[in-house]
Amino acid sequence: MRTYLLLLQWRFRRTAAALPLIVVVQAAFALGVVLGFPLLLPSLDADSVLYLTTGAPAIALISLGLVGVPQDVSQAKVDGSLDFARALPVPRVGVLLADLTVWLTCALPGMAVAVLAGALRFDLALHPSLLAIPIVLLVALTSSAVGYAIAIACSPATAGMISQVFAVLVLMFSPLAFPSERLPGWLAAVHNVLPIEAMGDLVRSALIGSSDVSIVGPISMLTAWAVGSVALAWTMMAKRG
Repeated sequence: MRTYLLLLQWRFRRTAAALPLIVVVQAAFALGVVLGFPLLLPSLDADSVLYLTTGAPAIALISLGLVGVPQDVSQAKVDGSLDFARALPVPRVGVLLADLTVWLTCALPGMAVAVLAGALRFDLALHPSLLAIPIVLLVALTSSAVGYAIAIACSPATAGMISQVFAVLVLMFSPLAFPSERLPGWLAAVHNVLPIEAMGDLVRSALIGSSDVSIVGPISMLTAWAVGSVALAWTMMAKRG
């Protein structure tokens, strides 16, 4: 635990200058979803309002993990800071956990802004459930872990391209701000395997306090993706030492 806390302190200090900008960009991105999407769809029914209000915070959480994390880790590989961290006489899982903690911290303010903006913009009363906090942490952890694993397993150029694909996929072609019935059949089948739709379903359920849909399946899916991604990243870091 002492090693983890020291690594966390070092990680925060290394990125201290960029952290406020990251938080501001995430908040602006979330506001863009809440305020920009209605311009494309000026006539919104109750279901569309619900999906936009709950989809914006999900997009903010997921995009930071699948887009921001691979880019940051790739830059750390290029400038040598990742190699420096791996060379320290500390367990490498501590380096991994410290990085994931930093990104969890960065993701939460953007989501809070998205929830507040959506509720005010559409005058929608949300009723967060008792599971809202652990669900949000699980979604942020899973997306960050997947992004971290991609960056560790791939070259910086490849990780950058994959992150851009995820940026378009999350924003435009994932059932986060709209129901999955609007997707083509083949793309809906892809989302049955990817964790993105499950993340959106969990965030939506947590924010509206709904018990109509079972959350056991999505939670199990995200847990499997998070554990698998952390295991892959840990293994790759150990191999390259």
